[in-house]
Amino acid sequence: MLGLDLVYQYRKLLGKCESGLGLDVEEMIALTSLEASFLTEDRDERKHRRDRVDFTCRLRGADGLNDRVRVGEIGPGGLVCRQTPFVEEGRLIEVVIDDAEVDLSYRFTCRVTWLREDVGDDFAIGLTFVGSPLLVHHGRTEHVEDAIDRIAA
Repeated sequence: MLGLDLVYQYRKLLGKCESGLGLDVEEMIALTSLEASFLTEDRDERKHRRDRVDFTCRLRGADGLNDRVRVGEIGPGGLVCRQTPFVEEGRLIEVVIDDAEVDLSYRFTCRVTWLREDVGDDFAIGLTFVGSPLLVHHGRTEHVEDAIDRIAA
């Protein structure tokens, strides 16, 4: 999920900048380059383009929200999820996107910016990224078991 990794890199640098930590020269160049790659040619109000995608993620929240939903669009400013339960506008939630091919889990804090009816009783929601994301590296269990066997031998 190359686009997802670029969004993660962009959000991580932007989050560091917004937190007051500041960026070094190399990070500023990287942020500028990433931002340029997301420019939109549309004349609408969007600062960045959103790419159409089709994968699942998990929405998690403080009141027991823990639902697998579909991601239909993603960009450096946020994403659009479909087939979601009702989630109030303005609410902060965590979006967890697992990439099993490379054993990575991307974690984004998001604010619900809009909610629309979708198919059946489900909703489509627009989410805006907030702060810095987190990237969790999952180790393959067979490698851990092999290492433990070698240590024991």
